[in-house]
Amino acid sequence: MRLIAFIEYVAVIFGVVAMIAGQFYALPKGFHLGVFLVGAGIALGGFESVLTRRMGFRPSEDGYEAYAGAPALIVGLMALVAGAAIIASAYLLADARWHSMVHYLTRRPAPALIAAGLLLVGTGVLMMFNPQGRTGLAWTVLVHLPLSVLGLALVAAGLAGIALGVWEWLEPQAFDSFTRGLPLKLDWPP
Repeated sequence: MRLIAFIEYVAVIFGVVAMIAGQFYALPKGFHLGVFLVGAGIALGGFESVLTRRMGFRPSEDGYEAYAGAPALIVGLMALVAGAAIIASAYLLADARWHSMVHYLTRRPAPALIAAGLLLVGTGVLMMFNPQGRTGLAWTVLVHLPLSVLGLALVAAGLAGIALGVWEWLEPQAFDSFTRGLPLKLDWPP
């Protein structure tokens, strides 16, 4: 097993164990440390993917070779976003500011919309790749075409989420009036 992959796995596993032990033994600092370790392990895997252009968390040097290059870069960036969010959550929990951040994101969801949009775009782009390079009519019609259509829908939803986030960031009053009027326009709840 590669050393960097071993460190990534150990950080995530020890983090999960620390979170469970922190909850079980009522040790809040242990829980916060566990959240931080999980985020650090995921972020380390993301850094590895971005720097080497090969998938992180791969146990052997020749693992996931079909995903080298752009797919590994996309996965790495997504892992960096997720790892950074988990690390930030650990710090917010340790400083007892988690609830204030949740209330802030409830009032002003631009950062959450933009981050979710980026993750959706990355997922959609990954679904449109054909890393094994399989060909043939049956493979194209039954596997690659449905995945590409779903991936395209996820990219469109992600871009819409990013656009909504930017709109909320730049024009919060217009966004608020739009979201308040949206249930009336959709006749919801019936």
